[in-house]
Amino acid sequence: MKNWLLPIAVLGVSGIGLVFASKRGRAQVRHFLEHLVESEDPLADFNQAIEGQLQNIQQMLDQLSEALETSQ
Repeated sequence: MKNWLLPIAVLGVSGIGLVFASKRGRAQVRHFLEHLVESEDPLADFNQAIEGQLQNIQQMLDQLSEALETSQ
């Protein structure tokens, strides 16, 4: 059980090879890549959520800074 990295890597690469070996697998990969290219930003929702969280953090830091300034 010491050297499982090589067998796992070989199985992963062979699995990817099997996907490309069949016409259906190649068609699925092609469809996925075309859909990925057609969409403007595949992570748009995630980016918006992160941006909102960053704005909340910034507001909290501003409030904390004001509270510390007024207490001194």
